[in-house]
Amino acid sequence: MDPAHPLESAIHRELARVGICTLAELGELLPGYPQTDIMAAVARLTQEGALTHRHAGSLHPLLWLPPCRPSRRSAPEAMTSAA
Repeated sequence: MDPAHPLESAIHRELARVGICTLAELGELLPGYPQTDIMAAVARLTQEGALTHRHAGSLHPLLWLPPCRPSRRSAPEAMTSAA
């Protein structure tokens, strides 16, 4: 996470800690930030692929961090190209 965006870093940290939560729960985990700022940051992070969300049949979408994707290059390939 970019240290220039402390809210985005805080969102990432809290989701890494709790796993899955709703937007309302995330707001409760981040009481120092206005809800509108949290909503804008979540929208931005979702568009960038840094967050995943799904509507679970209610008005409250569930948020979580996507799984880490392995590099397209294998480890031996990465090692030989770095040399």
